[in-house]
Amino acid sequence: MSGGGAALGRMRRRSTFSFNEKILGLAILLITAVPFILHQHIVHDEVHQHPYHRPPQNSKVVNRNFGSAKSGGHLRYSIDGEYTYDGDLPADIGETGRTLLLSALQKRPVWDQELVPDLEKERCDRYFVYQNYDSNTTTYKGRKRRRVYMGSLIADDSWHTLATIAMETYGIYTAVAFVESNRTQTGIPRKSRFVEGTLDHKLLVESNLFGPETEVLIEHFSHEEKVEGMGLIREHMQRDRILKLWKKAGMTPDDVGILTDADETVSRDFLRAVQSCDFPQFDAETENCDTPKVAVASMVFEGSPECMTVTRKWMHPDIILGKCIEGIGDDSFKLTDDERHRPFAWRKPKFTKNKGNYSGWPKEKTTYPLWNAADFRRDQGGFKFIFEDVSYLRFRMGHTGFHFHNFFDTTQQLRNKYRTYGHPVPLADNMTISEIHPDLDLFVDCVLNRNATSNKHKTLTTRLEEFEGRIPIAYTIDGYSLARHKEMGQILLEDELGHDKSWHDNPVSPVGKKNSVPLDEKGK
Repeated sequence: MSGGGAALGRMRRRSTFSFNEKILGLAILLITAVPFILHQHIVHDEVHQHPYHRPPQNSKVVNRNFGSAKSGGHLRYSIDGEYTYDGDLPADIGETGRTLLLSALQKRPVWDQELVPDLEKERCDRYFVYQNYDSNTTTYKGRKRRRVYMGSLIADDSWHTLATIAMETYGIYTAVAFVESNRTQTGIPRKSRFVEGTLDHKLLVESNLFGPETEVLIEHFSHEEKVEGMGLIREHMQRDRILKLWKKAGMTPDDVGILTDADETVSRDFLRAVQSCDFPQFDAETENCDTPKVAVASMVFEGSPECMTVTRKWMHPDIILGKCIEGIGDDSFKLTDDERHRPFAWRKPKFTKNKGNYSGWPKEKTTYPLWNAADFRRDQGGFKFIFEDVSYLRFRMGHTGFHFHNFFDTTQQLRNKYRTYGHPVPLADNMTISEIHPDLDLFVDCVLNRNATSNKHKTLTTRLEEFEGRIPIAYTIDGYSLARHKEMGQILLEDELGHDKSWHDNPVSPVGKKNSVPLDEKGK
């Protein structure tokens, strides 16, 4: 994992560290790790359902249920009358994809646009930072809403994911920036998908998918020369373009940036909290970029809306104040290429909070180093986890976002992802879906209702509609979640390689390694 887990890795040793520096670094690391370790322990416990219902309120465009339950809740989404979008839709998204995308494209007001102080205060009271073995709840002090910018790389992501994210964030972002590359992370050529004049471009950029006032920008990235550092650096070169697109769209030091992948989103309620609540990380007057990053604790859906994992969280997206972002903040606090591992890469340890306590940064500078896109994604400075207060978990550390992992429309697309992107599996084309990766094994077990006791992680044992914690708005469309789940089952059953092998048959898995040992060496 490149998110919260990376922040908990062992501190890199340097021969120049003194004994006291090592002790200080270890202390900082442990303090940073406590919320994550505690949270990972919590989510392995049984998730108890928290029953609450929200009173219905009606609109001319959508019906919605929402209210003030302390642990969040469901917002029920339905269309009154006919769909307003009458244009073309992609042919390969299935009936459930058509329903979802038409709902996302529906012309409608931003239903929670009005800022109601009492509701904002109640919302802010639900979110807290776990620090020094105590939870510090945020507050609402009557401020106007902050402007928020979102940015992501984009490639062969499913419209099921893109439409879900658009519905969750509809009308909130000031601008959304996408960068599409003509090569994968491993350098393999791919056909650009969101080119001007195509249906995909029209739907993503020209249709008000993300809201009536939200600007959507897309840049096509091409770099044909060899990249030193390979896939990760190529990825961060692309993410750097996102920061430039934010600047182009008018981002200022007072605004907030959210860096995501195209299968992640902040929950709508927490996104509104980011705009309104008194988080010190988002106060441009007092934030000195020492610990500016907020890491979102995302609920993971594995391949299907009905396959919600209950034993882990994904610690992305990532949120930072514009003042602390390269290209937006004051350039006098920008690190040089020599102070990074290489151009576009993350900073060296002595310029980080969690690995070097900023030991290389001039003490006379009033602001700590600006974050580039690689820092942003890799937790290279200081950061905090923010949770929603929920009553159905022992320590009340609820999720604040969603991760739609391995959402694709064909098994061919899924194999191509694992063969050509991060941590590639070269032989993916010749493997069953389960055999490729343990996450895919969990996905297939869930969708095909197979025994999953041998998997590291577990999925919700009931239907999603019976889980009354916060779920994506799109998954409250009547019938969508179960219909898509069944659709995924049919796609898997039609896969020509079948499902007779699982992750445990893969030679690189723990069981596979054990079984691949020659008979005469067993027991030695």
